[in-house]
Order: sequence, then C-alpha cells, then structure tokens
Amino acid sequence: MSRSALQVPLVCGAFALFLTGCVINLPLRPSSERRERMTLETLIEPERFWTTDKVLLVGIDGVLSSAPDEGGLFAKPSTLVQLKDVLKKAEEKESIRALLVRVNSPGGSVTASDLAYRELQRFKEKTGKKIVVIFMGVGASGGYYAAMAADAVFAHPTSVTGSIGVIAMFPELSELGRKIGFDMRVIKSGPLKDIGSMWRGFDEGEREVLQETIDSMYARFLDVVRRGRPNLDAETIRKLADGRVFEAAKAKEVGLIDEVGYIDDAFAAAKELANVADASLVTYRPPFDYRGHYYASPPPSSPVASPQVNLLNVDLDGVLPPNEGPFYYLWMP
Repeated sequence: MSRSALQVPLVCGAFALFLTGCVINLPLRPSSERRERMTLETLIEPERFWTTDKVLLVGIDGVLSSAPDEGGLFAKPSTLVQLKDVLKKAEEKESIRALLVRVNSPGGSVTASDLAYRELQRFKEKTGKKIVVIFMGVGASGGYYAAMAADAVFAHPTSVTGSIGVIAMFPELSELGRKIGFDMRVIKSGPLKDIGSMWRGFDEGEREVLQETIDSMYARFLDVVRRGRPNLDAETIRKLADGRVFEAAKAKEVGLIDEVGYIDDAFAAAKELANVADASLVTYRPPFDYRGHYYASPPPSSPVASPQVNLLNVDLDGVLPPNEGPFYYLWMP
C-alpha cells in the first residue's frame, strides 16, 4: 500500500476520535512557565506615541471555580489560576498604572468568589494601583462579590447585576428510590455525617444546621458589599440583598454600581483614577489564545448551561464546578 493511501484512514481515524468525544487533555504547565509565555498585547493605542503608561484589561468570565477546565485538546487552568497569573505578571510591570476588570459571570462557588475578591484586593494593597470593574452581560452574585474590590464599578447598559446572597441545593430522590426499589444503607459516625443526602429528607434539626451555614456565608457577603459600597448603609444593603437582580440603570439608582457605560467609559475612568492623562489599553495574552480587541475573551473555565442533575455526584452538570461543595454565590434562575 502506498504512503498516500495510508494517510486517508489515519486522518479519518483522528477525525472520528473527535466526533466520538475521545479527546486527550495535555497537562497544564506550571504557573511560572505560563506567566513567562504571556505576551503583552495593545488593544487601544495611546493618543501620544511617546506615552508609556498602560491600563491592563483583565477578564473574569464564566462560572467562578478553582477547578481546571478539562474539556478540549488543551487543558486550561481555572479562572482563579488565570487571574492569579495575570495579577502576578502585572505587579512586576511599573508602567501598568491601573486595572480594568471586565466581568461576565453569574458567580460560582463561595470559596472561588471569595478568592477572586481577595486576589484583586491584595493587588491593590501591594501596588497601590486603582481597579475599575465593568460588568458585561452579567455580573451577579459571586461576580458582584469579586467586583467589590474595585474603586469604581461600571455596568454595560444591558447588564444584569446584584443577586446578593447564597444558595445551596440538595435534591431528594427518596420517592424515586422507593419506586424503583433502590435504597441507600448508611453507616455513620454521627447523626449529621450524611446531612443533605439525596436519598432521604431532612431529619429534625438538619435544615436549621444548614441554614446557619448559609446565614454565616450570607453575612460575609453583606460585609464585603458594605466595605465595597461605603455609600450604602447596612440596612439598605440588606434590603437590596434578597437575591434579586437589577438591570444596570436600576443598579445605579440604588447605589450598587457607580456608572452605566461602555468599556471605553470605564477605560477613561481608570485613567482618571490613576491620575494619568494618556495611556494605552493592554492585555496579557496566554500562548495560543486569541484576544485582538477588548471584547475578545477565552472560553469560560466552567460553561454556563441549563442545569441538569447528575445523580452520581449531585453537581449540576455544565453549570456548577465539580468538587466545590454545595454552597454557592451564584445567580442561577
């Protein structure tokens, strides 16, 4: 058989692998190596060619998670790892005078949301540089939580924001189990060891225990908002924090954001806060990622999709990041 004849089945076989979902993930590179391979790309040129000051555009996209994206040929680091890498790189560059953080996220796990907030807060404390956030389609729940590290918060005119609160979901399949003749036998060290099990309802006192946990996480969220929105008193924040979402104009009216505008408006505000008359807008581009302009973004680490209950691990497949517990700062209508 000729060499050219062999190439046809080889190519068809490779194509069939992708069609059947048989995709190999290549291992992630260490953070230090990924940072070294990042390149600084200019999105908006400065007005004057001799200007060296820069505003760095940082993206927070998709469900906030500490879990890496395992889909596709190349495994991608989690949202948090990408954020940490970019901020670490930005700390080392004196010409970067401010951050413009573009958020398009409904939130995510409680811990991932808190860590995203902490990383932005830590960057401000370490460098003294200003942060401006702009919400795109959605900046809700944990996405709003992370934005509270900013010095100014903008929202695109069609943004949805707010959803201040905590949610935990515990499916109950005991009736289904009885219908199909399935039962779960549990041996446990204490009465609350399997609290929230999908194979039975809540026992006496279990709902109160879980509610106490929710209330504690909710109080933390309220405190973060109080520090991030000093124009609002605690009573006003609590009234706004019943889980509802607000469109951009209403969010400004009630004080949850500072301005309604577009990315160029937020860019102008970042320059003003940094006390620079002129600056370029730049972003760090990881290898093989497309940027090109300030609307471009990588695929989210956890895609937002319709919730489907996965009976094996009770994650909402395609919506909630795996192995991050049942508690979320997440807007999920």
